[in-house]
Amino acid sequence: MEARAGDGVELWWSSTGDGTPVLLIPGRGDSSDVYPRSFRRALVEHGFQVIVFDPRDAGLSDDGGDTSTMTDMADDAIAVLDAAEVERAHVAGFSMGGLLLVDLATRCADQVRSATFLSAMSPDPAAGMGADFFAEPTPDPIDAWLRVMGETTEDDRAWLASELEASTQRAAARPEAGLRHQEAAFRSEWPTLESLGTIEVRALIIHGDADTVLPVAHAEALAGGIPQSELVVRAGMGHIPRPADWDVITPLIVQHLTAPR
Repeated sequence: MEARAGDGVELWWSSTGDGTPVLLIPGRGDSSDVYPRSFRRALVEHGFQVIVFDPRDAGLSDDGGDTSTMTDMADDAIAVLDAAEVERAHVAGFSMGGLLLVDLATRCADQVRSATFLSAMSPDPAAGMGADFFAEPTPDPIDAWLRVMGETTEDDRAWLASELEASTQRAAARPEAGLRHQEAAFRSEWPTLESLGTIEVRALIIHGDADTVLPVAHAEALAGGIPQSELVVRAGMGHIPRPADWDVITPLIVQHLTAPR
């Protein structure tokens, strides 16, 4: 299905399941496939409507143009909710999607039911960037992903190969997406660290202590600034969760989404 952004960009999106909606926002350069199929199935099995979308410049969505900003990308998420006829949703943000979620939770607070930050970027400039944030792309995407997953096994490689094959069968790889999203971020006025204090929904913040893209200081900044927040630091987890990490963090996210409010 398609949603039209405010500036005319066409966005691919999909919805699975019934119940309370959950919107999953990908990170810098990512398509919707950054959220594994098993994770999405688990949410559906627990009674949620799972809404995913490809950000502009990624997956099956249109190019975003040379003037788009992170505000435009956050507005894209609202355009998807509007197209799905959803007034209010739980929202998860991965990596740079965490900054988009901060924007949504402050600027469009009435449309965010709860917030989940996964390996997420914070508005804190002092949190810094890890050694792999500006790493050059490698010819083999499997090697590139494994590099930021922490210590991995051959089973992790096989799982990742299966996920990436399914992703490329759905939509051709667009390696330029990461740079285009990064340029959009540099054109933007970022949310402020102080804005975290205005987020009124409950937030779950999950980060790995082996994240070489975004240091765990980003998670600490989010948890220190958002009044109703829970911080979970996963030992050994890199920027991209491994299957064993998903086995642990998926029930934590389900618990967060089903907690009384």
